[in-house]
Amino acid sequence: MKKICSLLNLIGNTPIIKLNVIGRENGVNIWVKLENLNPSGSIKDRIALQMIEDAERIGDLKKGYTIIESSSGNTAIALSFVGRLKGYRIVIFLPEVVAEEKFRMIERYGAEFRTVKVGEEYYDSSLHGSHIEVPGRIMCRDMEAKEPKTWWARQFSNPSNYKAQMKLGEEILSQMGKNIDAFVASVGTGGTLFGVAQVLKKKIDNVKIVAVEPSESTHVSLANFKIIPGITGGILQNILDSKLVDKIVPLTDNEAIKMSRRLAMEEGLFVGVSAGANVFTALNVAKSIGKNSNVVTILPDKGDRYITSEHYIT
Repeated sequence: MKKICSLLNLIGNTPIIKLNVIGRENGVNIWVKLENLNPSGSIKDRIALQMIEDAERIGDLKKGYTIIESSSGNTAIALSFVGRLKGYRIVIFLPEVVAEEKFRMIERYGAEFRTVKVGEEYYDSSLHGSHIEVPGRIMCRDMEAKEPKTWWARQFSNPSNYKAQMKLGEEILSQMGKNIDAFVASVGTGGTLFGVAQVLKKKIDNVKIVAVEPSESTHVSLANFKIIPGITGGILQNILDSKLVDKIVPLTDNEAIKMSRRLAMEEGLFVGVSAGANVFTALNVAKSIGKNSNVVTILPDKGDRYITSEHYIT
């Protein structure tokens, strides 16, 4: 085992494994990238580190500054983890509807949160980050304008988001080679999908890129979103303009939750509901391609943040 000087050195370079049970009866291979093994428990550690260090490098973020962001969970936790290790004050604008575990995790890392009120329609449905985070983004914009020494991460439009995920794409290539028929990922800010897709499409002929979104959300981003300058669009618009996505699959809460539970019981993978959505879709994509197909997807986070509120949140 190697020695390390910081937990930040353990971000990325996660394993990829083939599921042993799910897909076997269909004769297909579902490969999952274990992003739940990042230090704070999610794929968003990658973007938190990249966004912060890029901002430090160009002088936008300096000692004594406050980092702010609107997030529905994983980015909030990752920024709290990375930012506090680097000595910054962290303020997160978090929708009141997210699971209580996320509030407590942010708090335990030493970050502050501001609860953002949302409509009643969000309490019993899946959530799309591109929509649910909008009120918090407006609050971030206001805070940035009023308070000096404030840096807003802007995960929805920050190029460092997908820059970090392009590294994820390179890792997948190094682990799988070109033996990939399709890549499947849920869409939130779009960083994972856009970053990985750019790498795979460049290197692998005929690879299919499949986007997954909550069908019960009141706002499906890639099919229908409105541009509010400085608040929405960003990476999602980049995805549309690039035409990298071959198919968009809507998925219900129930389908995603059932598969996340199967992953725990049949594969020993205690992961979140978005992981269930990714694997459910990856299985269907693999079956449509045929026997011995290889479909790669992501397990974005751990299941410990979905105990009291189990919804498909991108």
